[in-house]
Amino acid sequence: MDDLNQDLTLIRDLYAAPPPTPEVLADGRARLADAYASPMDAGVRREERRPALRALGDGGRSRRRWPLVGASLAAAAAVTVAATFLTAPSTPSTPAASAAPARLSAGDILLAAAGSVTPDAGDGAYWRRDGVAGRYERAPGGHYTLKTTRSIELWLPKTADRPTWVIRQELGAKPATPEDETAWRAAGSPRTWTLSRGTPPVKLQAGPGERDALRDDTGKTLTLLGTPMTPATLNALPTTPEGLRDTLERVVSKGYGKERVDMNAQLFETGVRLVMNFPTSPEVRAATYRMLAALPGASAESEATDPLGRKGQAVSRPAGPGERYRFVVDTATGLPLALESTIGQDRSYEAIRTAAWTDEEPRLPALRYDADGGTSPKGAGYRGKHE
Repeated sequence: MDDLNQDLTLIRDLYAAPPPTPEVLADGRARLADAYASPMDAGVRREERRPALRALGDGGRSRRRWPLVGASLAAAAAVTVAATFLTAPSTPSTPAASAAPARLSAGDILLAAAGSVTPDAGDGAYWRRDGVAGRYERAPGGHYTLKTTRSIELWLPKTADRPTWVIRQELGAKPATPEDETAWRAAGSPRTWTLSRGTPPVKLQAGPGERDALRDDTGKTLTLLGTPMTPATLNALPTTPEGLRDTLERVVSKGYGKERVDMNAQLFETGVRLVMNFPTSPEVRAATYRMLAALPGASAESEATDPLGRKGQAVSRPAGPGERYRFVVDTATGLPLALESTIGQDRSYEAIRTAAWTDEEPRLPALRYDADGGTSPKGAGYRGKHE
């Protein structure tokens, strides 16, 4: 059940797009100024204490558990990925000079994403979301770093008479960089590792593991910081930045209880996870980007590469001492690519590969489990409704 509450992520393939015109850039900057001029920041708590290390949707479990994913059975917004470059026009004094890339602010990037959000198809029996969650681990002895990855596929039904399925597979561990590979070879090229960070110890292997599936019939496993995100809840989300901020502040306050947190930092993470991990409407996604653009404290990295090697624009924000989030988004389509988290020496990420509504049925592996607290595996003979 712990693994169920820690799984999911996804996105479509990269598409190229032409750069926005100077007029589009100017409009984005104007909207950014309007967003910052709004009263959305009034009354925000500015706490010094480090926020709790929780993952959104993990039911209060530590965010140090792997993989990092923001929903209990998370669902992600359908997404397609691309990088866009915004260039400044040549000055009149140097008409022959080549245009230099403009330095975008975090607000510019997020407002450009908001303006590029397009309608969804929204038809199909299931919302299918396929992604990868990753974590970086120091190998025993500390001589090199391993990157471990897991594939997580969500099949979220549109109607309550079908179960939700989460199909998972450990993809294995490997040296994170060429330098790590050199150190790994010097250590004898091991294929298995035992880490002492958990009880019992965590065992890693180089090869992929067996696919399994978790089945949930309750229809109540989609949560954000412990708040159920049912279809009715998602459909009722505000479509303005101000209204959405008020809603997410209540979600954060409820999730952390009496614990004092940096509200702006938590709103940044919660908002990013909302656009990444839930099937919200285009209007809600655009409002979320605008809310994020109005939050102070974020910085732009401009063109960036996500953990899957795709190009996008990155916005990062500190979340406390030794903590930082890095969000990579396609500003040409308004589609999120990945969220990376750093908490001290702990680094992890979630990346969206594909997401869309479909009438296909999930291809279920033989090894299946109930997600209602039961731990008995359901073999190939296990049959339930709509399997």
